[in-house]
Amino acid sequence: MRIDMGSQLPQLTASRKITSDTQFMFQFYKPCFQFYAPNEQIAYMSEDNLRRSLITALQGCPLLFGRLTVHEDKSISLEYNPQNTNSPTMEFQRVQATYAELMEHGFSYALARRLGLDVSIPDGSISQSLDTPMLIVKVSYLSDGGVAMFSMSNHVAFDGNAVFSFIAHWAKCNREMAQQQHPEIGAVAPPPELQISGGSPESSIAKTLDNAPAEIAVDAAKSPEDIAAALTRKGGKVCTSVFSIPVSQVAQLKQQVVDSGVLEEGQWVSTNSVLAAFLAQNLGRANVAGGVFEAGDWTVFQSMDMRRPLGQPLRGLGSPVMLAEYQASNEEISDNKLLPRLALCVRQSISKYSGEYLRQAMAWMNSSYRKLAADGVDEPWRHFWFTALNSNCRAIGVSCMNRIPIYDADFGAGYPAMARSFNPRQNYVIVFPGPPTAKDSLDYDVLHLYISLEQPAMEALVADHRWSQICTLVSEC
Repeated sequence: MRIDMGSQLPQLTASRKITSDTQFMFQFYKPCFQFYAPNEQIAYMSEDNLRRSLITALQGCPLLFGRLTVHEDKSISLEYNPQNTNSPTMEFQRVQATYAELMEHGFSYALARRLGLDVSIPDGSISQSLDTPMLIVKVSYLSDGGVAMFSMSNHVAFDGNAVFSFIAHWAKCNREMAQQQHPEIGAVAPPPELQISGGSPESSIAKTLDNAPAEIAVDAAKSPEDIAAALTRKGGKVCTSVFSIPVSQVAQLKQQVVDSGVLEEGQWVSTNSVLAAFLAQNLGRANVAGGVFEAGDWTVFQSMDMRRPLGQPLRGLGSPVMLAEYQASNEEISDNKLLPRLALCVRQSISKYSGEYLRQAMAWMNSSYRKLAADGVDEPWRHFWFTALNSNCRAIGVSCMNRIPIYDADFGAGYPAMARSFNPRQNYVIVFPGPPTAKDSLDYDVLHLYISLEQPAMEALVADHRWSQICTLVSEC
């Protein structure tokens, strides 16, 4: 059911132009489960408490009531109008499934779906006729006293940091309300992370359709369906599994790079770059060993938040992302001894993506978008894509989201014992923090790697002795 705010609706009006950034290329819903173990405080997560505290939390976040609006010039904005709201939805259910059953199966996302703990993911296409909520929540009360909370938001407007910061803010409202047992709903300030990033200024350097950045492509001649079909590999079954890697092991890999002598004075590598290099080597070799791809050079890319180089507020609304690419040789992928060199090259490739380079890329995209719209191309946002996401090519992507506050949601019954999302893209890895080491702590000692590969490649990865010495299979999705 849609949240009824009554007289509690925010009165602020806000608009966010989507086409000023790359958001329209990321129009999809990102789902997540948060699982809470049975305990004496689980009553704080009652239906009445959660409903009232969500209303309180929403007062400071008007764009969660927003609508994506396609204007006559085909530009897109996220609009909030108190007289015409697109309310979030929340539903509750009591189920026979148990927390113990979910835990026994590694909190498998697929099992949670089979048990009916999720909500169908809406079609991500932007259109005038589409009217799906910006936030969708489903709370399942398990028969042994645990709770499974499913949520998803529209990623075109709210990145992972924004939505999980909001859920943590909602949890804080619920915790304070439940512990005080105070029935009135009071205004609570929104979390400071929820800021609206200003539109990025276009570069003075003119860009045309024939001068595209290497990372982004556009095709107005083909239909969006034909484009999607051309970018999708006609392979076998794609499997997704969650692996864990100890934080201490990642630190050892980084120290291996430092000790190798590959770094010159003043050079450094980030932990994320080392992890990306390690994953690229192992997944590349698994694809070759499984016969999915022949040996050769690989594109290694990382999802890069453009806000820092563009000087925009961090952890704000919107998802301005670039895929930072490095062309790795077959030797760098196949030879373990070259991990330090690959990690350094992956790190150095990011330096290409300066604020000026990103402004140029966005200026090209905006001018190309306007040209498509002026030429009468319907749904021009569906004609752009990142070249690295062509699954027919040898490309491995890594998105390090290990700083996202996915476990920060203590509704009064403690932090989630486990969180689960899913990864729909082949040869792509999403890195999340692992579960807290203690009930009252957010410290974690492992990272969770969400990996999607064709079945022969996944089987080769699991059978790889070096991989299994470092990483542990947690669950299959």
